Amino acid sequence: MHNKIIKIKHITGTYTIDVKEGKLNEMQSQLDKCLNDEQGAIVVKGENGDQFVYPSDFLKNSFISIVDREEVKEI
Repeated sequence: MHNKIIKIKHITGTYTIDVKEGKLNEMQSQLDKCLNDEQGAIVVKGENGDQFVYPSDFLKNSFISIVDREEVKEI
């Protein structure tokens, strides 16, 4: 199974959210809720315990795509 990421392109820059394996449907559901004003934001915890908040207004004004993670190949 491919690892997925969510790319958010906003006027302020491009942001990515790593989707953990088996959590794609949950993340899609949270995105839908934000876009339909049922949820205020998506909160994602980083590896170091940092929290990233993506407010629904931010998401509504962005281009969002779910793509395969690009594998880094060692030479």
